[in-house]
Amino acid sequence: MSMLSEVRSGRRVAVASAVSHRAEPAAAVADLATALGPHADLYAVFVAPGYELTTLGSALREHFGDRVIGCTSSGNICAYGYDGRGITALALTGGGLEARTTVVGPLDDAPAAVDEASGRLAALRAGLDGHDGFAILLTDGLARNEDLLAASLMATLGDVPVIGGSAGDGLEFRSAAVYHDGAFHPNYATVTVVRLDAPFQLLRLQHHEAGDTVLVATDVEPERRIIRTFNGRPAASAYAEAVGADLETITAATFSEHPLLLSAAGSSWIRSVAQVGPDNTLIMFARVELGDVLRVGYSAGIMEKLQQRLGSVETELGSLSGMLAFDCVLRRLESENLGLSGRVGEVLARCGAVGFSTYGEQFNGMHMNQTLVAVAFA
Repeated sequence: MSMLSEVRSGRRVAVASAVSHRAEPAAAVADLATALGPHADLYAVFVAPGYELTTLGSALREHFGDRVIGCTSSGNICAYGYDGRGITALALTGGGLEARTTVVGPLDDAPAAVDEASGRLAALRAGLDGHDGFAILLTDGLARNEDLLAASLMATLGDVPVIGGSAGDGLEFRSAAVYHDGAFHPNYATVTVVRLDAPFQLLRLQHHEAGDTVLVATDVEPERRIIRTFNGRPAASAYAEAVGADLETITAATFSEHPLLLSAAGSSWIRSVAQVGPDNTLIMFARVELGDVLRVGYSAGIMEKLQQRLGSVETELGSLSGMLAFDCVLRRLESENLGLSGRVGEVLARCGAVGFSTYGEQFNGMHMNQTLVAVAFA
């Protein structure tokens, strides 16, 4: 779902960004504050691995007050493209923008956490009061329950469109955290409802398309994101045969090149394979239910799809002031493997994209992988 606001009295959201590579957390945040100033309506901060988070959280509250959201990342997107280190920040100002945030968690039982927060979420929803707006979801990417979280949030927020990203930790898969109220919290999420009177558009981009090969999940552990069998056969062997590979030689590059696609809600959604598990199983980056019909995907061109989609956004919105972008870390790794990461980063930078490399993405009520989701501002 995309939303294009009516242009009212020439109002626009001004987008500014900054990066600091200083190792000391307080000094890095001070750099960002100096570059961005103290008067933005919303700050978003993304933290690559290597920072002491307690000091960092205190510094963020000191400089930006309660107008900041953020999380740990597996690398950032900044004014010059992909950046694997440091802290990247985005500042949104003007256009009648108002943002309010609430925390959701702990996420051991995501539907219960959303239910507990339902009153606060309803208040955020009511704050739109007939205005255009959207919600930003940031969540711990190692809680492994973004599927239920996104669906539960969409049921609570109703017609408010949602974009989201799963916090990472540089592919260590040990600890990820979301920022709220002066501290970084693992096993939590934040939901920020943004109201504004300026033109914007939400977008979702994936560059893989579904092929003809069908794999039906016939034995699964959805909570653990494990597929035991496809079509009654051991899942890893069935997948290897479907992509024309030997099971013994399958690598992460194979999974990146051939994700699985689920058709739902009138579209296709990527379910990426994380690794071959014990007993010929597949461990996934997204939930797969019993009976899900998945198709083996193939790449339709990461550069071509990116340029085409962002070009259409610019056609609709006009010149872009910037974008808040959540881009799957697997897309970055694929572009690196193809020798295209510099070119992909340049395209993102040219559109003013700022954000981070994620462990998963959310768009409305769906969680997915190997996808770019973003909100673009005219």
